[in-house]
Formats: sequence, structure tokens, C-alpha cells
Amino acid sequence: MQRANGTLDISFFKNEISSLHYTTPLRAFSNDDGNYDIAAAAIVNTSGGVVSGDTHKVNITVNNNCKVMIFSQSAEKIYKSLNNNEANITNVVKVGENSWLEWLPQETILFENSRLKRNLKIYLSKNSESLVGEIVVLGRLAKGEFTNNVFFKDSISIYKNSKIQWLDIVLLNDELNNARKSITRLSGANCFFTIVLSSENVEKYEQIIYKFIKYNILDATISLTIIHDNLVIRALSKEPLLLRKIFAKIWIFIRSDIKKLPPSMPKLWWV
Repeated sequence: MQRANGTLDISFFKNEISSLHYTTPLRAFSNDDGNYDIAAAAIVNTSGGVVSGDTHKVNITVNNNCKVMIFSQSAEKIYKSLNNNEANITNVVKVGENSWLEWLPQETILFENSRLKRNLKIYLSKNSESLVGEIVVLGRLAKGEFTNNVFFKDSISIYKNSKIQWLDIVLLNDELNNARKSITRLSGANCFFTIVLSSENVEKYEQIIYKFIKYNILDATISLTIIHDNLVIRALSKEPLLLRKIFAKIWIFIRSDIKKLPPSMPKLWWV
């Protein structure tokens, strides 16, 4: 069967896209919400989803002294696998000196019997910072479809000056109902997110973000910790829409109160 082998290469220079090359089904468009202090690009999967055997490779270069946001146009749907073949998604982002990156995908929705390996690698340079997020939803819950049997291996690694600072791997391998019942794993949740703020000043930001979460996020299981120069925020919920709103609330607080950027998400992110 025909499989999709999409590639996407984007470079940013002086807060604008300087080069862009892609192959089907991946595409990217510049995005202007009127916030001229940060460049933004929306990644689009024109096939409407990912199936077994598909491979997507995204390479992004943010040159020195840039502020860049990369986000997806819509949720990424991972469909049922045929013959136990895995789909593979590899995202690599290189951030130059004195630059700021926001990696802001929408939800990854895992359908029953889907199989996906995904790797995100962020390479930070001197005085560069990043805000990285991922949201995972276990099934098409609005239609009553709760995922039980999937294979999902999701790796996020963040490097600073070529040295690894944080590596995280989420592994779901069938029998998710057992994981839902475990208080040390999903604890009844059907969706979860990870947000990582990477900065040499992260200890200064910790209490500011902690207090915001403590007094403003009351309806989800959430944690916060520091690993090297990385502030890691995790959340679990039974309701994807609720989790999405919490994710956005935290994201907007960090980009506005910490980075003094406009307190908003891209308009396409809300569509």
C-alpha cells in the first residue's frame, strides 16, 4: 500500500521565514495574527491524518536573534495500523543564540490499534530559550471511542550547547485500561499534556509559575518540577477540552508574564 513520506524544512532569519521546502503531505504557511514581534508558521498535514507506515520528517532552523512560534493547523489523528506497521514522526529544531522558540502543536489523537513512534529534538544555543508542548488524547472521546490497544512511543529531548539536558519517553503499549486504573500511571485520565520551559533563568521563573498554577488551575491533576534548566509541567484529565483550555491558560501566562509577548494563542489554534 502507498505510504506518505513527507518532509518539511524551514529556516527563520530576522524574525521571518528565510527558506521553506516541503514534500507532500506536509506543508507550512506563514501566520500573521497581528503580533509583529514574533514570526509564526503553521504546519499542515494535507492527508488529514497519519496511518501505519507513514513517515514525517520536519527540520526547523531558527537563526540567531529570532523569536519564532511553530504550531499545527489542526489535531494530528493517528489511525488504525495495518499489519502492525508503525508510523514515524521526527521533528528536529535548532535554535540559534539569543533566540526564543515556541513549539505549539495541537492534540495528537490516538485511535484504537494505532501505532506511532515520535521523536522531538530541540537544540538550544547560548542564551536561547524554548517553550515546548505536547497534548495526547486517547481516542475520539467526543464520539465515545476510548482507546485501549495502541503502541505509542513519544520521545522529547532538549540539548543545550550540544549537551543533553532533558530526555523524556512516554511509552503506551496496549491494555491502556490497566494504565487508567493505576494511580501511578494514568489514574483514570483519558488525556495528558507536557509543557517544558527551557531557560538559564528557569529557577527565577519557578515560583511565579507555581503560584499561577496553584491559584488558577483547580480542575486537573498537575505537577511541576525542575530538571537542570528545564521547568517541566505535566497534567492529566478525563476531559480533552478542559485539558486544552488549561494548557492554553498556562501557555499564555508563560509567554506573557515571563517573555512579555502578547497574551494570546494563534487564532488557528482555536479553530
